[in-house]
Amino acid sequence: MTLTRRTLVASLAMAAALPARAETSTVRIAVQPGMTYLVTNVMQHRQLLEKHAAAAGLTGVKAEFVRLAAGNNVNDAVISGAVEIGATGVPAFLLMWAKTRGSADVMAIAPFNNMPLVLVTRNPAVQKVEDLGPNDRIALPGVGVSSQALMLRMAAARAFGDANYQKFDALTINRGHPDAMAALLSNTEINCHFTAAPYLQRELAVPGVHPILTSTDVYGGPGTIGVTFSTKKFRDANPKLISAFVAATREAMEIIATDRPGAVDAYMAVSGDNAARAEVETIISDPTTLFNITPRGTMKVAEFMHRTGQIKILPESWKTLFVPELHDVAGS
Repeated sequence: MTLTRRTLVASLAMAAALPARAETSTVRIAVQPGMTYLVTNVMQHRQLLEKHAAAAGLTGVKAEFVRLAAGNNVNDAVISGAVEIGATGVPAFLLMWAKTRGSADVMAIAPFNNMPLVLVTRNPAVQKVEDLGPNDRIALPGVGVSSQALMLRMAAARAFGDANYQKFDALTINRGHPDAMAALLSNTEINCHFTAAPYLQRELAVPGVHPILTSTDVYGGPGTIGVTFSTKKFRDANPKLISAFVAATREAMEIIATDRPGAVDAYMAVSGDNAARAEVETIISDPTTLFNITPRGTMKVAEFMHRTGQIKILPESWKTLFVPELHDVAGS
């Protein structure tokens, strides 16, 4: 063996002994405001992705959380490569999944909440969705693509038939939750808001504001509202990091379930919300506030979107939509 070959063998042995590194040392994760993103708040506060990446032998990984106003901004950021992982609603994800087959090939990593979404109004004449009229205006985060927009379409189809699933689209206005709440409570043209915690609780505390539809009504029970996702390019280059992200999501959910004060600490520290601590703890303790790693009802949404022509491809099963690292759960 020549010196050159000995040196080469020694170098290869040293490289094998070194900890593995992710292709990117900074993982940018795009999220939106609100308590529906509590899982990512806990991940950020406890540095859980960094923890599980290090346990997998990935050194120097840093998670950077970017807050954007609406789901369409998150989706654009992932597709453009401005961030590596995004957190978005199931309908918006399904649109991207269908459109990016053979190109970006986005795939869901894990659900991040099953919290109910609620359509509220200050219009006393509206007691159910069928009462909505041409003068009503519904604020929601992502016209035509958000979870709220899809719930409204599913409700319209149930009330008026599939051919009329877009009946309420003309009433919707794109607003992030903080701006939508301000508009609803300021007697502007926006008199309805398809809202989420903690804005939901604050709006219902105002006299005259009342609910007319919930995501639980539409799903027929708890359903996955949001998922994290990434592109094939990032997944292929960082398989250990994806596994670490799933593990971090699981641990964040365990913390929310078993350490409520710690979960409140995380939300208060990183959300930017000026809520009272007692309010946050009350919302997290509500039995309808669910954070579960199991996908629920994703195929129900996919089948509706395919049946009404919103997506051209129907996934074979929920496992077609999610990374293999999640296939050990009993999803739907």
